[in-house]
Amino acid sequence: MNTSTGPRELLRDPPPLPRGRRTVAAAAALLLGATGISASVAATEVVQRNPGGLTTVGPVNTEHGFPAWYEDSNKVRTELCLEADNPLCAFPPGDVPDPLRPISFPDNFPGEAFYMLAGSDVAVPGGGDAVLTLALEAAFANENPIPGDQVVFARQRIDVDDAAPNSTLTFTHPYGTVTVDTDERGRGRLVEDVSPAVGNFQTPLKGDVGPFLQWDGGAPEGYLGNPDEPHTVTGSPLGTNFFEVTTADGATARNDQFSVMGKLATNTGVQADRAVAAGGHLDVFATSRGDQLEVVGQDGVFSTTPMEKDDGDSERAYARIEYTGAAPTSVTVRNLGDKPVSSAEVAVTDVSVATAATYDGIVLTVEATSSSGTAPEVAGFGTLEATGTANVFTGSFPTVAPPVEVTVSTSGTSRTTVPVLVTGGEASPAGEAPVDPAPDPGPVTDGTTPDNPDVEQPAATAAIAALPGSVARGMATQLDGSGSTNAASYEWSQLSGPAVTFSDRTVAEPKVVVPAFTTVADTAPAAPDEDPVLQLVVTNAAGARSEPATITLKSDDVVTVAAASRHRVGKELRLTGTALVPGAPSLLNPASSVNIYGTVAGATVKIGSAPVDSLGNWEYRAKPGPRDRVTDVLVQSTRGGEARGVVGTR
Repeated sequence: MNTSTGPRELLRDPPPLPRGRRTVAAAAALLLGATGISASVAATEVVQRNPGGLTTVGPVNTEHGFPAWYEDSNKVRTELCLEADNPLCAFPPGDVPDPLRPISFPDNFPGEAFYMLAGSDVAVPGGGDAVLTLALEAAFANENPIPGDQVVFARQRIDVDDAAPNSTLTFTHPYGTVTVDTDERGRGRLVEDVSPAVGNFQTPLKGDVGPFLQWDGGAPEGYLGNPDEPHTVTGSPLGTNFFEVTTADGATARNDQFSVMGKLATNTGVQADRAVAAGGHLDVFATSRGDQLEVVGQDGVFSTTPMEKDDGDSERAYARIEYTGAAPTSVTVRNLGDKPVSSAEVAVTDVSVATAATYDGIVLTVEATSSSGTAPEVAGFGTLEATGTANVFTGSFPTVAPPVEVTVSTSGTSRTTVPVLVTGGEASPAGEAPVDPAPDPGPVTDGTTPDNPDVEQPAATAAIAALPGSVARGMATQLDGSGSTNAASYEWSQLSGPAVTFSDRTVAEPKVVVPAFTTVADTAPAAPDEDPVLQLVVTNAAGARSEPATITLKSDDVVTVAAASRHRVGKELRLTGTALVPGAPSLLNPASSVNIYGTVAGATVKIGSAPVDSLGNWEYRAKPGPRDRVTDVLVQSTRGGEARGVVGTR
């Protein structure tokens, strides 16, 4: 094979494979998107890892909230390719709201962008094909460009279609080895993302993607390659600059042509670390590899001022600036050497510690200055008092366990943290030596001492905190009986419904698991069941039991069958819908599945099963499908819900 899947196809799943709406959350864990997954699915896994390919992440670019660049172990740095009209960039179709205007955050910004996107495909011996996607991707936790939702993750994905059914395929690609099991229709998938965490841009460095793949010669200047021209590549730390498949019987096929997209970084970025106002001066601290840094002036307050750096490889930058009038609330640092110019903003604090916080063994003493004259607050201790010297405050706080450091602030953004210096105090007394136990004297009875009079104990009351939404069957749910009063012991039990499993029936906050409603192995619809009803009784110190408190675990998800479901006899059966657990996390482990039963020629038969993605979408396709017309379906979820729907013919 001498062609490779292009990046614009890589941004979509191959058409035969079912998929829900595009989102980061849908691939935030290892997903197997094929229907009818068999017991052999355990073989779908990453066999050979490749950590350390990415080494460094740059400062956050405040224009869009993503890192200015990532650097790999070969010292290659890439930035986001954010030019809608540039053919060397790639975006999902329709992802840029107005491709005729420049990209800007957040109004005209794509839901996905890439530091690198590479892919290839290979024909599987014996039939079928596989598509490989490798990416360092910037996206949003809730799909749409929303400030504060920025995530970056390293992705490897392999999609298999129309291969030998119920078999294991072994894939070798530039960053490692993966095995994928196929289902009864010859489909299989592995998706691994490391790791979509909002604002934590270090996590992708732990992934297997890296160093960046690039053409082994002739790439367009400033880019890793041209995404529309398949090409041989370099960059694999394992020497495997190809995509290869090996079948269960040992047959192999290989493709060394890759589609590659990525823009080499033209910037170093800048990170504004801190700005302190004190004594009519602003002390501004920043971090950058660039050498042309400046603090942007503000009319009537201070002038634009270059920042200074030490010679050599130091990334520290500093400027001390005189200002007029009230101190500004924030300052902007700019890196003029970047193309385009990058900038970062930081809030100005008016608190600076004049002397280190000290502890003499009895009292914690803190001294601080506040240029605004506002009395600073020491977190966890109290407010400092004026000393009589302008803008200088101090405070003494008795304590036997001083903190490692104290935080002093005059507002939510104006704060500083300093270590505590211990200046004195007596040594803590040594513990008592252990006492050798005396021999056990056995039981002793003394009938001459009268019983103590009974001490009346307050009555105990059982209480169970309400649960939000529904319980996800098959997953542990935390119960909370800690609101019970005068409780010396706890006793949980079940009154009705499917039998649940308690982690411990004698604690205030046990975990409980509600069993699955049905499994993909079932061949007939499950009978409806009731929501489990649990009971808590607590006992006071005198052994008196409380009145019971009960809680009903809403344990069914909400299932729908889309009106667009259709059956074209002899062509295709396509059924879609949703299965959502209200109040549950988007990623369920194990994932939900649905069983689909239909009326065919007057009889109820099982049509098949389908997985539910993390957005709650499910889809079932069969070509050509049953020979007899499917008129309606009953869909039952493994997590308890069910729905009926009419199947159209359009």
